[in-house]
Amino acid sequence: MILRNILGTSGTRILNAISGLVVLWIAANELGAEAWGISGIILLDISLILLIVDLMSSTLVYFTPRHNLKTLMLVAYGWSISVTLLAGLIFLFLSMFPSFYATIVPAGYGMHILILVLLNSVHSFNMGTLLGQGRIVLFNSLFSLQFVLMLLSMASFVYVAGIHDERAFVYALYVSYSLPALIGLLFILKGIQKGDNLRFWTTAKEMLSFGSVMQLSGIVHLLNKRLSFFVIKHISGYGAVGIYNSGTQLTEGLRLIGQSISLVQYSNISNSSDPVFTRRISLQLLKFSVILTTFALLVLIAVPRHLFELLLSKDFGDIRMVIVSLAPGVIALSANTIFSHYFSGTGKPKYNLIAALIGLGITIPLVFILIPAFGLVGAGLSASAAYIITVVYQWIIFKKLTSSSLHDIWLTRSDIREFYMGIRALLKR
Repeated sequence: MILRNILGTSGTRILNAISGLVVLWIAANELGAEAWGISGIILLDISLILLIVDLMSSTLVYFTPRHNLKTLMLVAYGWSISVTLLAGLIFLFLSMFPSFYATIVPAGYGMHILILVLLNSVHSFNMGTLLGQGRIVLFNSLFSLQFVLMLLSMASFVYVAGIHDERAFVYALYVSYSLPALIGLLFILKGIQKGDNLRFWTTAKEMLSFGSVMQLSGIVHLLNKRLSFFVIKHISGYGAVGIYNSGTQLTEGLRLIGQSISLVQYSNISNSSDPVFTRRISLQLLKFSVILTTFALLVLIAVPRHLFELLLSKDFGDIRMVIVSLAPGVIALSANTIFSHYFSGTGKPKYNLIAALIGLGITIPLVFILIPAFGLVGAGLSASAAYIITVVYQWIIFKKLTSSSLHDIWLTRSDIREFYMGIRALLKR
């Protein structure tokens, strides 16, 4: 069952990656580096606010088996609306400093960012609840619907409506966020029982306590990945951001392997109280995540520069060096996602926060040293350094908590045999 869910989730993520590549191709050839850079900043702003908004939703995988759904929904929705309103007030305040505000929020897109945050928060609640309930098939179906809508609507706005700037991307976000959120909500509402004992404030306190650590680590982790966007924009403009954004999208597309594996890992660990099982499954999935990601990364690195220029236009010729500089960090992230979901699934998210803070402590000085000196390559190197240090810390803690050793992370015949037997059993169904 675990392997089947992993393969199903992996298949969904592979289709997502392919869809993302097509969206990237459309953007590079029809929007250009500058408009794609603006799109990257808009999506980054949405992601930053969502990290606060999803403070409650991020706990749903852990709390759904432990609390009634009506209470979880009221707490999560109330929090989402409150944080979005606060973000709007912050935007209004920052607008009194036009130069700084323009660096953070692209002109004319402040309200769009807030609305998209609310739409995505509904979708995040649905997805977290489904994963917490172990409804992996429905989770994957809604995930698939989102990226298919993103691709189709992006193509429609560009080739049918004739929109050739960042608006095509923003309008596509509206479509891809709205419909999956509505459909998912209909499924979730069916599971709510009338007359449930709400225990609103008790549940809110528990979710806030648990989620604050998880989301704070998420905020720090996102800063590790995206702080360089603002530095690049300040030094070289939106065009350079567009190139770096494309490079990060291509490399992070490879993270679908670790993400697919870790989502199923998280769901199983959250519903298990057996420490032997959680240790064993985490170690096995760690090995396969790193090996498969490394192999996929080598294939991507082998793509020559002129092929990137042919596919994405000459504006994106430097993308290959961005990919190479990010490569060590991508491999580290394939391990990071497994460790992170182990700590979250076993109720120890504080270790993810500490790991992220250590990474940020590496990122902050390096982006201001390496980007002015080496440009986009410097941004990639600073990210890789932060990811590697983060994973080293996570391994030390995991090793201590589970009494593991370096020998345990080497691939064994038993691991290969178990994976092979799982594949055989799956094919016989």
